Amino acid sequence: MNFLNPIVLVALATALVPLLLHFLTLRKLRPFPFSSVRLLKELQQSTVRRLRLRQLLLLAVRMALIASVVLAFARPVLPGKVPLIGDRAPVSIVIVVDNSASMQVSDMQGERFRRLQQHAERFIRSLRTEDEVLLLPVVAPPQWQYSTWGHPRGALLEALAKLSPQPHQGNLLTTLRQTASLLREARHLHRLVVVLSDFQESALPQLPNEPRLFDARTSVYAVDVGYGNPLRAGIVVDSVALETQLRSLGEPVTVIARLRSFGGGNAEALVSLFWDRERVAQQRVLLQEREVRTLQLTGIPRRAGFFHATVIAEGDVHTAGSRRFAGFAIPEPFPVGVIADGAALNYILSALSAFPAGNAPAWAESLSPTALITGNVKRFPVLVIASTELTQSHLERLEMFLQAGGNVVLFAAGGHTQGLLPSWLARFGFFGVTIREFPATQEATITWADKHHPLFSGVFTGETRGEQLPEAPRLQRLFSLGGGIPLLRSSAGIVLSEQRVGEGRLLFCGIAPDPSWGEFPRSGLFPTILVRAILFLGPAASPTFFRDAGETVALSLAAPTTAISIREPSGNRRVAPAIRLGSDTRAELGRIREPGVYELSSTEGAPLATLTVNIPTPELQLEYAPPEQIETWFRQLLSPSTLFRYTPSPGELQTIASGDGEATELWRYFLGLALLLAAVEVALGQSSRVNASKTAT
Repeated sequence: MNFLNPIVLVALATALVPLLLHFLTLRKLRPFPFSSVRLLKELQQSTVRRLRLRQLLLLAVRMALIASVVLAFARPVLPGKVPLIGDRAPVSIVIVVDNSASMQVSDMQGERFRRLQQHAERFIRSLRTEDEVLLLPVVAPPQWQYSTWGHPRGALLEALAKLSPQPHQGNLLTTLRQTASLLREARHLHRLVVVLSDFQESALPQLPNEPRLFDARTSVYAVDVGYGNPLRAGIVVDSVALETQLRSLGEPVTVIARLRSFGGGNAEALVSLFWDRERVAQQRVLLQEREVRTLQLTGIPRRAGFFHATVIAEGDVHTAGSRRFAGFAIPEPFPVGVIADGAALNYILSALSAFPAGNAPAWAESLSPTALITGNVKRFPVLVIASTELTQSHLERLEMFLQAGGNVVLFAAGGHTQGLLPSWLARFGFFGVTIREFPATQEATITWADKHHPLFSGVFTGETRGEQLPEAPRLQRLFSLGGGIPLLRSSAGIVLSEQRVGEGRLLFCGIAPDPSWGEFPRSGLFPTILVRAILFLGPAASPTFFRDAGETVALSLAAPTTAISIREPSGNRRVAPAIRLGSDTRAELGRIREPGVYELSSTEGAPLATLTVNIPTPELQLEYAPPEQIETWFRQLLSPSTLFRYTPSPGELQTIASGDGEATELWRYFLGLALLLAAVEVALGQSSRVNASKTAT
């Protein structure tokens, strides 16, 4: 026997009160001298015994009456059904509803989540009035209020009808831990947990080594709403990425999208890239069963600022996986100062003229070396220098420009500059800087580029293997050097290297943009290196971060600020505090629920970063655990004394509702016994008083 209110059993001690009063009120006989007993009637021994028996019976009835009332309030329960009086005991029920993103998928019977809602509604309506019910979604929507006991049945049904799949990943382990905590506050002895899910493998995580959940009073049913219903053939866009690292106005931006087919048979879809409410690229794809394919979609941004890129698949698609987001920002155009002379100036200006008119990320302004002395270069984020007329004073001012945060693309040059460069470069960690010349029969060639560096990333895609280049211009003269970060090599050594100087960066190219030095300025490498070097050193596009919906996001930003303005995908704006940690700024954005592109700016409106939030990729893999794996996972999680059953048919929910909790609650019978004892006590009391009066007469 178990008790639903065992604390009440403490009151059983009150059943001893009648016994205590009985002993306290006993009258002791004592001798009393009397002159004559002839006139007194002789009391019969049988009358005395009958009176004592009635008093003891009355005492027992009073004690049993108090004990029956206490036991009725303690609510005793006998497990199992007792013949004639057995009944289904009230049950505390937790309904776990899987509303993760994958539940939007449709099979041959329609959308799985809508079917789950229908079965859950019928189950709730089939429960008895005395049962208590709690509705627990795997992914709780904002301001969810129904994961506590005590809500009216009608309110639960209304909340269930409004519940919808959330763009987050489901985790049944976390939800079942919460269920175990909630059941500690349940009123009824019998507890029932019903898990309604499609049981994706990603929702059944690796179990940690910790105490198991629930006890012998709890029954757990895993109801598979997708078993035996194969998915329709379709396509999901399960991930996207930005391939273009140097993003600038008028320059192509490539988005990589990975597509995955699911269900049985082939699936076809039109995959498009949108931004600024315009379709900028599209491809039609046909995927075989379970095929995975990667697409490259490229568009050209025509303005500066934030971009909300969206990859959308139309056709045979899964609703939740039909679109993915990829946000980025394009910096404002900026001026580039060019200090060059002779043929080098012409080649540099010609290369920079390749920027599209009206959409150029930068524009060139020609300067003389004296601008370094007069300080007119401070307004230029980047300087391109290929001058033969630099003096020691010019180089000293150039070093000050770098130390203050300026950036320089410096080409080798002849004339007066040639003799000053080796010692000046040695001050910044370059060593072995020597001029080398090659005869026509033994010319050096450019042989290697660091294709992983942002300067070359994506430039040679599909053209070469490894670090080889599509062309190898011949060189008659160059500065070979060591030190820095090598970016370009020739058969004679390093010819392009990067080095940080103070707050700025220096890119030194050991080849002058002059035909007398070789074929380099006439090759396709020269304008590519020059333009991308300017974009690399110029005002950087704000960084882009990718996160999953449902994550708690904290970002580290380079910009010094104490507050960040956030524009959400819905258009709402909010301000998040930022903490300065050394040279970085840490921004706590909290839990991000809504997929889309978040624009992060300073309170003055300057772009700081772009946060892209998508549905977690594991949620779109649509790989379902077989019944054996589901049962093994639950049995490893649950206590051995907990009853567990896997149910592949949601239609069996009504059977679960009527069969679970079969037991006998005895409180009403103890209450009836108390009323009967009260009547007996009254009858015995009246009988005792009547007999006492007869005896007295």
